Amino acid sequence: MLNEQVTRTLAHIEELDRQQKATGADIPFWRVSAEAGRLLHVLVCASGARRAIEVGTSSGYSSIHIASALRETGGHLWTLDMEPFKLALAGKHFRDAGVDAQVTQVEGDALTTLPRLMADGDEPVDFAFLDAVKPHYIRYLEVIRPRLRAGSVLCADNVGPRNATVVADYLRAVRSGPFVTSIVPTVNAEGESDALAVSVVG
Repeated sequence: MLNEQVTRTLAHIEELDRQQKATGADIPFWRVSAEAGRLLHVLVCASGARRAIEVGTSSGYSSIHIASALRETGGHLWTLDMEPFKLALAGKHFRDAGVDAQVTQVEGDALTTLPRLMADGDEPVDFAFLDAVKPHYIRYLEVIRPRLRAGSVLCADNVGPRNATVVADYLRAVRSGPFVTSIVPTVNAEGESDALAVSVVG
């Protein structure tokens, strides 16, 4: 659940984001909206996910939503990012939120680290969230797909009109069997119209 410690940390990240925008400083990370974060939390809880993968940690905002749900299901999150600054920032946020025991951070290019992670063991991936390099979504899917099971949930952020061309192959793939996919309209953290693809393996 989103307890007081989690809620306080999420609010801190949101305020940090607002301050950076207000001062015109470079934004070193991106995050999902609060509404999208809550949706991820609900999907993890509703699916009873135990093993979750996130490609694109950034500030850890979406990770905290996912990890707080995994604390309820008894699960664990592996989150991948290639930038040391983001990994350090997210790690602090995980500790502040009290979800660090539910999270393993994986450093490096996901095109390299994700195949290694998927080759380690044979446990199914119950939940996956893609929020990294958009043209690589289809490649992330190809790596994760063999480890998905019936009922696994796969979400991909920023699939709205702005990225329609670069995510087209991914959307074609998850709009065919064995996936059932819904495109959920969202507003991103910058206040722009966007969409989240939510797919369930049939």
